Amino acid sequence: MNRKEFLKVCGGVCLGAAGISVLLQSCATTQTITGVVSGNQLQLSKAVFEKSNDEKISYRKYIITHVENLDYPIVIYRNNADDYTALLLRCTHQGNEVSVSGDLLSCSAHGSEFDRTGAVIQGPAEKNLVSYRVTSDEKNIYVQLS
Repeated sequence: MNRKEFLKVCGGVCLGAAGISVLLQSCATTQTITGVVSGNQLQLSKAVFEKSNDEKISYRKYIITHVENLDYPIVIYRNNADDYTALLLRCTHQGNEVSVSGDLLSCSAHGSEFDRTGAVIQGPAEKNLVSYRVTSDEKNIYVQLS
């Protein structure tokens, strides 16, 4: 793929993601987006955590990101403006998808529960969820996928 095609595809994906995020914000409390990966790094704008209500900005506790080439989504928690936690939503017991309900992550298959850091609260899972290293700058969040 040449540079021009690459820029066209990336631009289309960014516009599509922005449009979808606006639609999702209006009809759901959980923000779900499709993440774009470059190399082994997922990059997201910090703005995806913002929600405005009567001209006042507040922040979502978490967003769920679907990443190409990953079979499971990633939840990213906003701890504060510069601190984020990213977890793969795959139960460590038998590999079922984990659902997010605020600070509680649960597996509907066998009842395993995890906290927002991925630590096991209740089995049968014995291992914590897979977590990723997260860094940020003024505008973006970077999740290292390897």
